[in-house]
Order: sequence, then C-alpha cells, then structure tokens
Amino acid sequence: MTGRARPWRWILLILLQCVGVPSWADDVPLDAEACVRYALGRSPRVDEAQARVQQWQARLAEVESVYWPKLNAMGFVAPTFAVHGTGANTRVTNDYSPGAWGPYARLQATLAWPIYSFGRVESGAEAARQRALVEVARVRETRNILALEIRRLHTLHLYARSLLPSLQLARKTVGEAFDKAQTLFAEGTGKVTQVELDRLRYGQLEVERLALQVENGAELSLQALRQAMDMPDEATLTLALERLPSLDDVPGVPEPATLLRLASHMRPEWQQIDHGLQATEALAKAEARANAPIVAVAGQLELGWAPNRDDDPNPYHNDPYNIVAGGVGLGFLWNLDPMAAKARVEAAKATSAEIQAQARFAKTGIALQVRKAHQDFARQQATAKLTGEQIKAAQRWLAFAAANYTTGTGEARDVLDGLVAFLQAKRNHYEGLRDLVVARAEVLFAVGCDLDPGAALAESAEKQPAGTKP
Repeated sequence: MTGRARPWRWILLILLQCVGVPSWADDVPLDAEACVRYALGRSPRVDEAQARVQQWQARLAEVESVYWPKLNAMGFVAPTFAVHGTGANTRVTNDYSPGAWGPYARLQATLAWPIYSFGRVESGAEAARQRALVEVARVRETRNILALEIRRLHTLHLYARSLLPSLQLARKTVGEAFDKAQTLFAEGTGKVTQVELDRLRYGQLEVERLALQVENGAELSLQALRQAMDMPDEATLTLALERLPSLDDVPGVPEPATLLRLASHMRPEWQQIDHGLQATEALAKAEARANAPIVAVAGQLELGWAPNRDDDPNPYHNDPYNIVAGGVGLGFLWNLDPMAAKARVEAAKATSAEIQAQARFAKTGIALQVRKAHQDFARQQATAKLTGEQIKAAQRWLAFAAANYTTGTGEARDVLDGLVAFLQAKRNHYEGLRDLVVARAEVLFAVGCDLDPGAALAESAEKQPAGTKP
C-alpha cells in the first residue's frame, strides 16, 4: 500500500484542522502527516506553549496601560451630630440630642493621566513585545518536537506490523517441517533423530516467542501514538498504512546546501535569539530610565455634605463637612532608586550576553545537526538497498532448504539456518526502512518543518533569499 491520500481526504483533514476534530472523524485512516496534523491541532503541549504567548501579550497590555487614565477615589457615608456656628463670628455649639444627628457624606477622587515617561514605558513595552515573539517561536519549536515524536511512533508501529507477515511465513515453514519430522520419526525409519525433532520444535517455539513480542510491540507503539496525539479513549485510531513503505516510496531530501539555507530561515531558534536580544536591549533601556519621573496631568475633586452642620464660608477655615473643591494641574511621580536600577540594567546586559553566546553555539550546532541528518539519511538509503538484496538471498536459501527437507534430501539444520537467515534479513531490512523514515523526519526537524512540505521542500529553498545565518 502506498498510503497516498485522496484529494477529498486532504480537504477533510484541513477542515478538521480549522474547526476541530470531532469524534466521528476518528475512524478516518491517517498516514504519518495526517497524524501530525491531528496532534498539532489537539496537543496540550502546543496549547501550553501558546498560553505563554498570551501571558506575555497580557504583560505587554499591562505595560501599555501606564498611559491610560487612572482614577483613585474614596467615599463614605456616616452619621454625625449637629454643629451650629462657623467659628468666625459666632459661638460654636454641639448638639448631641437624638433628633439632631444626621448624615455625613464625603468623596475624594484623583484622576491622573500619564503623558510622558522619558522613554521608559516605550522601552518596557518593546521588551514585552519582543518577549512575546520569543514565545511565538517556542510554539513553533514545540510543534517541531511533537511532529518528530509522532513520526517516530508512527514508524515504530509500522515497523512492528511489517515484521508480522515474515513471522507468519516462518511459522508456516517451520511448522510444516516439524510436522514432516514427526511423521518420519513416528515411522521409525531413522531418517529423523530425536535431536533434529527437538531442534525443529525449539525453532517453532522461538518463532512463536518473536511473534508474541512483535504483536505486543505493535500494540504498545499504537497506544503511545494515541497518547502523543491526545486522542480520546473512546476514539479509534485507524492508520492508512499496514506496513513500512518500500525504499522507492520514501521521498528524498535536498542537498545539504539547500537544507542549510532552509534552516537559516525556518529554525525557530533563530527567531528566539533575535527577539530575545531585542527584548533584553529594550529592557536595559527601560531600567536605565527607571530614575526618570513620569509626567502626568492630574485632576482632584473633594466633596463633603453634612446638612446638620452650618457651612463655614471662610475659605481659610478647614471645613471638610460641607465642601466642594477641586482643580487640574501638571504633576509627576518620581521613584528614585539609582542602585536598584543599575543592578537591573546589569542583569539585562548579562542576559543579553548569554543569548549572544547561545547564538554562537547555534551557528555551528544547527549546521552540524543539518549535515548529520542528511548523512544519516544517505547512509540509511544505502543500508536499505543492501538489506533488500539480503532478503532475496535468504528467501532462496530458505525455500531450497525447506523443499530439500520435505523431500528427504536435506537436514533440519539447513531449514533452521535458512529460517534464521531469512528472519534476520527481514529484520535488518525493516530496521533499515524504519531508520530511513526516521532519518527523513530528523531532516525535517533539523530544517525546522513541523509539517512535511514534500516536493516543495527543495523548490522553496531556491526561492528563499540567502540569509545571514548558516
């Protein structure tokens, strides 16, 4: 099976990616790339990374809110006794009688509108904005890691399923040989000894043991794939492929120069480094201006009302009970702490130096990873070709040995040796195909692709302008 999806299936998967994946879609056969798309649309790890982006976006909004008007108000209503007289020309008397008590209402409000911070708020907002972009790049990194994990588990499951037909053939071959040996041994002709009979029985049990291990491995890898895809327990995972693709069905990869050019634009680590440096530089500027004041336009309002107290008309007397006062002016808030601000600037510079060191390491590390992934893919291609030839030789060996033993012209040892060689060749071949598919997934990861771009991988590389990074 080639596993090539029909056009309508890809349209369906794209729609599911946009609107979510309902339960009725769980029975749609999925290939590796469809499993990756499913996982990227549901994975809690991606959601967690996206939540960190929203956290920094919220911090950006908090920094930008400095320039929004701010109201600070306090008001209350309380009982108070009566007071007659103003204290200027009359004698003040207090009346504590029950009927003389009345309400006292008071309101104090200050409205401040910051208008200038000498660049501190702007630098702080830029730092938060760049830090949010770092988290956006980390979302892409999380997606790439998840995509690689899904491809590995999908390939591991197909590897186990690919071995089952070979084990079934081995089970049939050794079973027929054992039945023939039992018949000859029961006849007492001496053509089959007890040692040969036991040797065949041992081989038969060994095949059964290997088949049990492979079946358990297939089931375990499928459960691990379901868990990585965050698939509900009640859903059914149906894969489009029954076994690993043949060597000719595994797409190739571009040359290292093309891969390096792609990685210079697509690897999320570069965005993390670039935005991280800009964030630390902006933070250092913001902390360097922490000792500057914040200029604001402020308005103040004070209201007091107590109807059982005489109002004092003298503006020089303090009468908080019956008052209407307020005004608008230009003010500033100044929190001077030069040593703390200097320490925060040094911390920001140290973080910037750390990111620059990471950039130097990534400059060589990413290039090495890309070249190694390409070399591994080329080596696995050559290995898969060799193991394919081994299978043909082992099949002929086993077929002739089984036929000779059935006709009485061969020995049980030849059958077992041919069976061991056949199973070993099959295992080597499927291991080579498994490692080849995983090596291609490693190439995509080294370049920075979460979804397989297929044939467009090389074409897009030619269209990309050369970057400053390797």
